[in-house]
Amino acid sequence: MNFTGHGPFWMVSLFVAFLAANGWAADGPESVRPLRSIDAIRKLSYEEARMAPPVILRVTVTSHLSGGFDGQDSSGGMFFEVPPDQIPRLSDSVEIYGNVTGGFYGPYVVVDEIKRHGGSGMPRPLNFRPDFIQTGIGDNRWIEIEGLLVSVEFDEDSKSSGEGLLVTGENDLTIRFRNQQGEFDVRRLEKMVGSWVKLRGTGAPLFNDRRQRIGSDIVCSSHKNVELVEQQKQIPEVTLDEIGRWDSKRTKPGLVQTVAKVTLIEDAQTLVAQSGEFGARVRTLQPHEAGTGDQMIFTGLPKTEGFFVGLRYASLSQAEEQTGEVEAIADTDPFSRSQAMRLVKVKGRLIEQQGRLLSLQLEEQILPVRLPKELDAEMLPTVGSEIEVTGVKLVDADERGQLRSVTLAVRSGADINVLQVPSWWTPQRYFIAILTLLAVFIFSLFWTLALKRRVEKQTALIESQLVSNAALEERNRIARELHDTLSQGFSGVGYQLASVKNHIESDPGKAKEKLDLARQMVEHSLAEARDSLSGLRIPAAADSLVFPETTIAIARERCEEAELRLIVHHTLETEHLALDAETAYACHRILLEAVMNAIRHSGGDSIGIATGKTDEEFVFCVSDNGHGFDPEIKPAGHFGIQGMQERAKQIEAALSVETSHEGTRLNLTLPLPIL
Repeated sequence: MNFTGHGPFWMVSLFVAFLAANGWAADGPESVRPLRSIDAIRKLSYEEARMAPPVILRVTVTSHLSGGFDGQDSSGGMFFEVPPDQIPRLSDSVEIYGNVTGGFYGPYVVVDEIKRHGGSGMPRPLNFRPDFIQTGIGDNRWIEIEGLLVSVEFDEDSKSSGEGLLVTGENDLTIRFRNQQGEFDVRRLEKMVGSWVKLRGTGAPLFNDRRQRIGSDIVCSSHKNVELVEQQKQIPEVTLDEIGRWDSKRTKPGLVQTVAKVTLIEDAQTLVAQSGEFGARVRTLQPHEAGTGDQMIFTGLPKTEGFFVGLRYASLSQAEEQTGEVEAIADTDPFSRSQAMRLVKVKGRLIEQQGRLLSLQLEEQILPVRLPKELDAEMLPTVGSEIEVTGVKLVDADERGQLRSVTLAVRSGADINVLQVPSWWTPQRYFIAILTLLAVFIFSLFWTLALKRRVEKQTALIESQLVSNAALEERNRIARELHDTLSQGFSGVGYQLASVKNHIESDPGKAKEKLDLARQMVEHSLAEARDSLSGLRIPAAADSLVFPETTIAIARERCEEAELRLIVHHTLETEHLALDAETAYACHRILLEAVMNAIRHSGGDSIGIATGKTDEEFVFCVSDNGHGFDPEIKPAGHFGIQGMQERAKQIEAALSVETSHEGTRLNLTLPLPIL
């Protein structure tokens, strides 16, 4: 066959033949064929659903929802999105034209066109066990379930939308009452509250923001879909401790009613009530307005929480008769199940505060104390205080009574009574004091060691100075002694030798006598000098000194030798002086030195010695009629006045020198000795 010149036509003809051979020419591509069952839609992956494949379905309308309705075919149920004014009637059989959308939680259908085929009645419901609803099998499907109708609530201005609660054993299902084309018989539904009912509707799955299924609600679009099974004619009134007791006459869960006094408000929908010796936790269906101390009527379902039974989904009303306040009892065993949920009081020591939680020490255990939010932290006692706490004992224990925790819940600041304030000496302060004392001790130790070194250094310096001063004093003492002994002695020797010179030719015998006296004077002066050099404070001759008679006698001899006149005015008696040997010797030396200075330097022809006494002191005076001297001029090598001043200072005497061109006067005053 020759296809020359017919290339394009040949290619088109071949492509059409290929499509016809594969069945595409009649029905179109497989990817655009409409889906005709809900089961086929549910089998799509998320990516496939986002491709928006078309659908042609015939379903029965089972429930109304905001923005659409639930429909069901023989393979399952699904949500259909449609404008509110186009929502078909319940139980209508309709033909749906539209497209699948992926959605966030799962696929559903966006409706483009609806063809109604009249009412066909509801499909046969799936009779579910309560726990099956949470598996997702009943999602968007017509189901039937029995349970206790606990609550029904509609807005006052709308009877086409409301909420309810169905309790089936331990499973709680929220009912969404929705009807876009009619109203519910709200009064009929409210009369069923507390009764066992049969509810028909569609499952409405619940998801979290991670696209994880977390539960299911039931959508009910007509009050006719709620059927009474067992009417609770009268809610039984029981005491608080009887709310969870087994009743052989009751085969299904039911509401109970009890009267109790509120002892603790935990939050807007949780409180604790007490009646007599029993307490229980109550969880309300709606936020309550009860206050601590209110006597209330509680209507609700028994609720087991571990080892204890309370109420759930309770409604509250004020009791007509109000009883007295609940008295707190002393809990002798706070770490046990006894007195659970009761108002108790315990005593202990506050050892810690962290936010709204106090730690109360009871012997060797710690009891947590929970504070209310409105309690000011400044009202709390000081840590370490002995306190008595009144509060509700909240006990958590498992089904077998194994204790998990115990907490004491305080209602207000009045529940905390301070028994004894803590001592100022807390462990922290003890620790700080010990650290402070340790620091002071270490500082004192270092300061003492430093002071010791300084004292040792100063002591060594002082000792060195004392040795130096002692040596200087000793030199001064020896100088004084040598001056007073040798100078005075050899001055006498000089006078004797001068007399020998004068008598050696005229009177040899007298000259010999003077020479012998000079020799004796030399020997005496040498002996005194030897005593001074040996370190004695005073010569041995001082012990036999008779003062002032001896002094006057020696002065007389020196004046005779120098051929000067001596005038003596002596008014003291020796026995009345009562001077010690050292003082008498010092006075003796001072007066003789004054006489010798007058003989050598005054240039006068007479010298006077006077002794006397006043009420407070002895007075000794040496004077001459010479030409005086200038006290500001101190000739080199002359230490007479200096030596006299040093001796006077040693015996605590006063020495003064008065000089003029008419003569010189030396005054020595000595305080009277204290008898």
